[in-house]
Amino acid sequence: MNCLSRLLAIVLFCGWVPAQAEDQTPEITILSTMVANFTGVGEWGFSALIEGEGAPILFDTGFKSQTVLTNAAYLGKDLSAVETVILTHFHTDHTGGLLTLREAFRDKNDKAFSTVYVAKGFFEQRYSIDGDPIYSIPTRGFLFAIPEGGFTRTFTDPAAFKAAAGEAGISFVEIDGPTEIAPGMVLTGPIGRIHDEKNVGGGFFLKRDGKLIPDTVPESQVLGIKTAQGWMLVSGCGHAGIINASEQLRAIEDRPILLGVGGFHLFRATDETISWTADRLRAFGLKQIIGAHCTGAYATAEIARQLGLPRTNVSIGAIGTRVDRNMTIKSASID
Repeated sequence: MNCLSRLLAIVLFCGWVPAQAEDQTPEITILSTMVANFTGVGEWGFSALIEGEGAPILFDTGFKSQTVLTNAAYLGKDLSAVETVILTHFHTDHTGGLLTLREAFRDKNDKAFSTVYVAKGFFEQRYSIDGDPIYSIPTRGFLFAIPEGGFTRTFTDPAAFKAAAGEAGISFVEIDGPTEIAPGMVLTGPIGRIHDEKNVGGGFFLKRDGKLIPDTVPESQVLGIKTAQGWMLVSGCGHAGIINASEQLRAIEDRPILLGVGGFHLFRATDETISWTADRLRAFGLKQIIGAHCTGAYATAEIARQLGLPRTNVSIGAIGTRVDRNMTIKSASID
């Protein structure tokens, strides 16, 4: 029997089959969030690099123009191969690095950061409480002052942002429902608000019938990554709510929600809300959580306590915190 025949016989005997795309769990590395140690720079924002079997994907782009660039360099991550970007919603703390990243790598790769997925509603005009058009968080007069050059640019209307991106060679793909962007990777599109999770902040308004109403960030979306055991849920701010997001993933395909990573906007949540959230995450099968950005350290720790998660399955996400190919959390913070 030749070597090939022997190998085939062993395979058939053991019942082994080649791994499917969903079995190739990607590595996820946080590049923008508030917590940083000696490696990296923290900020109020979020970004994560997703490295699977195919080309890498950047999930959100951080707040200040240089943060993701700086932290990627600290961590030895070459971003020049990133061609696909996901923007979870329009807030500047998730979109602020996009134009800079495109300019930084377009000479090395003309497709770098050129395809950007957003959900329906992303380009809707927002307003201040006084009715003035607004789209980016301004660098002056908004809670604090940002040094000049801290951002690439700011915009008062979405058309100007879209035009600037277009001039840089960026194309947007606007989706209005679940969309597979790579094997085993599904964007939810706009998330239905089954539960009133009230996870919205920012002080923006939408205009309906000539009247201002609070902006609920209707375009808020998450990424679901299929594994053999269940979903990995990747969230930017979770303005639709982690439970609504989980419900939407389970409606796409009924699998456990094994791991949640990113921002879940629970930093101001009451104990009652946190307990309600933990109860439902338990029912969904959550086994691991990385509560970065706007999740809040208290909320992350309390959910972990109520679910009885071991320390190795919990992290207050920091710059460089990652989930490896074995779905093991490699913490970069003091937790």
